[in-house]
Amino acid sequence: MLTPAQHKAKIEKAQRAQQEYFKTNPMDWLRIRMLENPQDFKWSTLPGYENHKWDGDVDPLYQAWQVIADGYLEVKRGKIPKCRYAAIESATGCSKTYMLARVVAWFLDCFENSLVVTSAPSETQLKIGLWSEISTLFPKIKAVRPFAEKWKLRMVVDNRDTNIANSHQAVGFITGTTADEESSNKSRGFHRKNMLIILEEHSGIPMSIVTAFQNTSTGNTNFILGVGNPNNEFDALHQFAIQSDVKNFRISALDYPNIVLKQEIYAGAVTEVSIQARTSTYGKGSALWNAMVRGLSPKQGADSLIMSEWIEACINISPESQGDEGYNAVGVDVANSEDGDKACTVYGKNNHLKAVYEFKCPNATHLAANLYLDDTELIISGKTVYNIPNCYDYDVNQKYIGIDSVGVGVATVNAFLDYGWTDVQSLSGGSWKEAIPTDENDNLLYSFSNLRSQMYFALREDIRNKRISIDVKDVDTLNQIRKELCIPKFSAAGGKIAIESKEAIKKRLGKSPNVMDAIVYWNWTRKGIRVTTDIVWMPIRAE
Repeated sequence: MLTPAQHKAKIEKAQRAQQEYFKTNPMDWLRIRMLENPQDFKWSTLPGYENHKWDGDVDPLYQAWQVIADGYLEVKRGKIPKCRYAAIESATGCSKTYMLARVVAWFLDCFENSLVVTSAPSETQLKIGLWSEISTLFPKIKAVRPFAEKWKLRMVVDNRDTNIANSHQAVGFITGTTADEESSNKSRGFHRKNMLIILEEHSGIPMSIVTAFQNTSTGNTNFILGVGNPNNEFDALHQFAIQSDVKNFRISALDYPNIVLKQEIYAGAVTEVSIQARTSTYGKGSALWNAMVRGLSPKQGADSLIMSEWIEACINISPESQGDEGYNAVGVDVANSEDGDKACTVYGKNNHLKAVYEFKCPNATHLAANLYLDDTELIISGKTVYNIPNCYDYDVNQKYIGIDSVGVGVATVNAFLDYGWTDVQSLSGGSWKEAIPTDENDNLLYSFSNLRSQMYFALREDIRNKRISIDVKDVDTLNQIRKELCIPKFSAAGGKIAIESKEAIKKRLGKSPNVMDAIVYWNWTRKGIRVTTDIVWMPIRAE
C-alpha cells in the first residue's frame, strides 16, 4: 500500500506524463482538458466533408496549431526543429480568434515557465478580439488551473509563484501601425525558454516589429504564429508568410463548416448570406472578393498603374540617362490633423529618391516653417517641431518644392509666401501641355483628366523606364513605398488617362496614400517644368 507521499508522487508523475503528451497532441488536450470538440478545428472529420473539394488548405487552423506541436516534438527527439513559425492568411469570419484563444491556453497549460506574447496594432483590436475570446474561455481555464488569474491584457495560469519570470503567463503587446525605435526595442525584450508570439491582425503590424520578434525568438522552443486577413501582397502578413522558414496556410470561407454543410453551425461566423453580400458589393472573383472570401492576397491587375517588378528594378540602381536627371527637390503631402491623416515629405537629389518622412502634422502652417527653419529656430519662433529635414539639408531651391495646394495645402503654400518664398510649386489644376510627350508631328500622345492624373502617370513612366533610383535604406519605409506605389489603378477610356480617386485608393490601402502622393509631387517638381527664371542654387532666407 502506498504512503500518502508516494501516492502524491505517483499522481504528479502521471500529471507530468499527461502534460508532456499534450504538448504534441493539442487536439487531445482540447478534448480532455477543455472538454471541447477537436472537430471545431479538424473540419475534414465532420460528416459531410467526405467529398468536399478544398479551395484553401485542408484543416488550416489545426495544421497551423500543429506546427508548434511538431516543432516541440523534434526538439524532444534531440533535433533542431525544421520550422518554428506559421502564418494563416484567412477569409473573414472563419474562427481564427476562437482558435488563438485556445492556442494561448494550451501553451500556458502544457509548457513549463511559458510566456505567450499576444500582439496587434491597437489595444482595441486586442481587447475586442483575442482577449475577449480569452475572457470567454477563462472559466474553463480556471477549472483546470484553479490558481489562474486574468486581468485586462495579462493572464497567469498559476499565481502561487511570486517570481513573474517563472510564471506561466500571457501578455498583450500593442505594436502600433507605424514603425518606431521604441516599439522595436520593446518587442526585442521578450525572452523565455518556452515562448509563443502571436501576431493577430498581422497585416497591420510594421515589418520591423515582426523582424524584431523573429530576432528575439532564438530558442528551439520559441514559436511565432501570425494570423490575419490579407490586404495585399506587400503587407506584413504576406511578406512573413512567404519566408522560407514559415509554414503558410490559407483559410477559404468556401471550406468553412457553415458553408460546406449549409447550416449555421458556428454562430457569428461566415454564412452564405455574408458571401452573397460580398459578391453583390465587390463582384465574384474581384481582388477584394478573393481576399475576404478566399483569403487570397490581392495581386496586381492589368489596370494597376505601377507594376511591382518595375519598382524592384528601380531600387538602388544608376538610372538610365534619359535627359531628365532633374534638380534636388522636395515633394510635400500636407495634413492638418493630430489624429487623422498624416503628412509626408520626400527628398531627392536629381533623380535619386533619398528619404521619406511620414508624420503627424496638426498644423499645416508650421509645416512650411519646418522646411524653412532649423529645429532651434522653430523652437524660438514657437513652431511645432516635426523632426524632418529642411530644404537646406538637401540643397533644395524653393522653386523645387512641390505641394498639392488643394485643401489644407493652401495653408502651407501661403506660409511659404509669408517667408518670401514666392516660387514654391503649387500643384493643382488641369494638365500641363508642355509636359505631354508628342509624336514626330508634334501631336500630343496622351490626354489627361487633370494634373493629378498627369503627375501620377509621369511617375509610372519614369519608374517603368528606370529613370529614377529609389535609394531608401530603411526596410519599413521601403516596404511602404512598394505597397503604396502598387495600389493605384488607372483607366484610359476615350483616350483620356485618369487615375482612380484618392478615396478609392485609401479604401484598399487602409490609409491615405501620403507616401505615394509626396513621391508623385517630388518626381514632378524635380523636372523643373515651368521654372523659367534664373536659379539661385541655395534658397535664400527671408530677412
